[in-house]
Amino acid sequence: MQDSSTTPSPAENGPLAGLKVLDLTIAMAGPLCTQRLGEMGADIIKIEAPGGGDFSRHAPMAGVTKFGDAICYITLNQNKRSLVLDLKSEAGRAVLYRMVSQADVLVQNFRPRVAARLGIDYETLSGINERLVCASISGYGDDGPMKDRPGQDLLLQSFSGLTMNGGSADGLPHPSPLYMVDVTASHMACEGILAALLARATSGRGQEVKVSMLGAIMEMQCQEITSYLEADAPPVRSATPQVSIYQEPPYGVYRCREGYLAIAQADLDAIAEPLALPRLSDLKAARPPQADSGAVARWRDEIYDLLSQRLKDDTAAHWDQLLSGIGVWCVVVNDYDAFLNHPQTKNHLTRMQHPVGGDYTAVTPGIRFSAHRPPQLAPAPLYGSHSAEILSEFGFSTDEVDAYARDGVIHSKEHTG
Repeated sequence: MQDSSTTPSPAENGPLAGLKVLDLTIAMAGPLCTQRLGEMGADIIKIEAPGGGDFSRHAPMAGVTKFGDAICYITLNQNKRSLVLDLKSEAGRAVLYRMVSQADVLVQNFRPRVAARLGIDYETLSGINERLVCASISGYGDDGPMKDRPGQDLLLQSFSGLTMNGGSADGLPHPSPLYMVDVTASHMACEGILAALLARATSGRGQEVKVSMLGAIMEMQCQEITSYLEADAPPVRSATPQVSIYQEPPYGVYRCREGYLAIAQADLDAIAEPLALPRLSDLKAARPPQADSGAVARWRDEIYDLLSQRLKDDTAAHWDQLLSGIGVWCVVVNDYDAFLNHPQTKNHLTRMQHPVGGDYTAVTPGIRFSAHRPPQLAPAPLYGSHSAEILSEFGFSTDEVDAYARDGVIHSKEHTG
């Protein structure tokens, strides 16, 4: 496990060192995008609203809080500095516009109409700084009947058809427990920003990057959507629990005498002999035509039931050793305790020191660069902890900062004690 015991300057190292990013995002998709830019060396200035800021500070996952903030906030806002600024006031917007004139990137995930109402739409901001790359992350995009609906992960999974691609015919829809739509949208936004910065190096002009969670989950399902549209008949959920109705058996998770085994794509002929199940080869040869969805579902169920009974005869560890030894793609199913104590995992964790006092474990960035050492991670900022410092760097005088704090345009720990 790596150790992160120091708090470096946010732009100390990395391929994006020297870039200034204004982060107006909340929740997960936006903050994860800007955190990744910060891990690559950009200076991330998190602009939060008065009255509590990013609501993820106060929305704990499983009730877990630490250092006065929800752990969700702490893990999505590393390598950032916090400026509390009232964008609903004319004075607050004036402050933002002065900062925009010197910034490289602005990221926001307000609903489309809200951004325009606050005066932080691309048309307004590009008029201040034509080099600005402005990224927006929305739920359903800028148009259509859903454009003003809240973009939340479970809702997008459910709306997009994903939750009906697993489970059993008589079971509930089968959502992922992870916020995978948020994560994918965050990565797409980050990729778009980097591409726009690369284009700016040639053209000298910034541009707007738009990403929606709907677009993200459709891209995630590109194989399934195209298969559905082009199939003679689409697959259907069947009696046995399936990970995905779009995968051929034996793809799935199976209960063993002790533990569970996950099997990915595997040739039924290849596992028939080591499992002493010659019937699997017969079933492979007897696959019904794709146009008969009901027959395919029953065929899939028969294979699942046959394997389920056999794998109960021994432990998951035994079957993993046997099958992986002959090249079958499989693995023992872990819980977090087993996974996080596995030697393969250790180099992906680091200890973080928090300014309130104490430490916690976080996941290290997943990208490494040959020309840059791994980043030293700075913990998530306290609410308004850098307000005066940031404005000073952008050319605001001490008298201006004092006046803004006095008038409630900014919240600064230097002025509140």
